[in-house]
Formats: sequence, C-alpha cells, structure tokens
Amino acid sequence: MKKSAPIAARAAGACALALSLLSTAHAVPVLEMSAASTATGFELTVQARDVVDLFAYGFSLSFDPALLKLTAGTEGALLRQGGDTFFRAGVFDNDAGSVTYTLGTLIGQVPGVTGSGQLATFSFDVKQAGLANFKFTDVALVDGSGADISVETRNLVTAVPEPASIAMFAVGLLALPPAASPRALKPLPRHMTPRTS
Repeated sequence: MKKSAPIAARAAGACALALSLLSTAHAVPVLEMSAASTATGFELTVQARDVVDLFAYGFSLSFDPALLKLTAGTEGALLRQGGDTFFRAGVFDNDAGSVTYTLGTLIGQVPGVTGSGQLATFSFDVKQAGLANFKFTDVALVDGSGADISVETRNLVTAVPEPASIAMFAVGLLALPPAASPRALKPLPRHMTPRTS
C-alpha cells in the first residue's frame, strides 16, 4: 500500500507534464497589436504569435481618424525569415480611419514560417491626444498548402500622447524665464551709460 502512493503521484506528475507540453505545442496562433510613441509620431505594430507554416497573411484594421493620420506601412521581419516576400501596405483612408487589404506572402515553392514575430508596422502623425481604438477585420492566415490557419485576434485600446510639436512647444515655454516687469528694471549707473558724441 505504501508503494502505490508514490507511483500514483509520479503518474499524476507525468500526466500533468505531458498535458502542459501538448498545450504549448498546439497553442492557437494569435494576431495582436502593440503601439509606441516615436520622435516623429506614433507607431502601431502588428505581430503574429505561435504560427505554424505561415505562408501568407492578409488583414484590414481601423483606427480613430480624429486622433491619428496614417502615413506609412512597412513590412515586418517574420515572413522574410522564410525567403523572398511580396508585401502590400494596403489602402489608406484617413477620413474613414482605416487601412484595408494589407497583405504579405512568401514567393516560390518554399515552406511557411513557424514562430512569432512582426508582420507590419504602421506610422501615424498625431493630431491630438486621446484614447485610440484599433480593430482587426478581414483577417486571413494561410499555410504552405493553401489551407486557412485558425487565429485568435486581439484588438487594442491605447492612449495617444500629445503631438510632439505641441509638447515640445509647451516644454519650450516652460523653459523661458519669466518676463521682467518694468518696475524691476533699474537704470544703469552713470559710468556704465553708453556715451554719445
């Protein structure tokens, strides 16, 4: 009887370990966003996590046009790990607050990429500070055989800081010394007064 308890405990431990390994091996891929302020504005990065055999992707996203103006989109590094790629930043609509049909794909008969990394980065000019909502639509991930990859999407709500130019102007104003009042000004002593001929 005493020997069966340690055996049962070891078996339970082995089962728990096997389940944890299986859950990490079959994690559902995630498409998510992160944001950061830059010296010139604001950047939104789209990244994929735990993808297996990713050959191509496409998505659209929306943002708040009252706060941000989309200026550029660049390809991330994840797909390029697998070889040559084609990337299209999508169609920008700053009135509606959207970028549609962003896509990236490997070129040629090559296997897809497995792992995590950046798919695209979008640069914005900041119009005003506020709380910005970024949402995914039309998401599609495809593997090397052309089959769809199931993916969990995570939208983002984040604070947008004041535009850099306004913030720098405010900092500049704070750095200026207070204006001297006329009463504080005293006449120069006679020996320091400039002579006129």
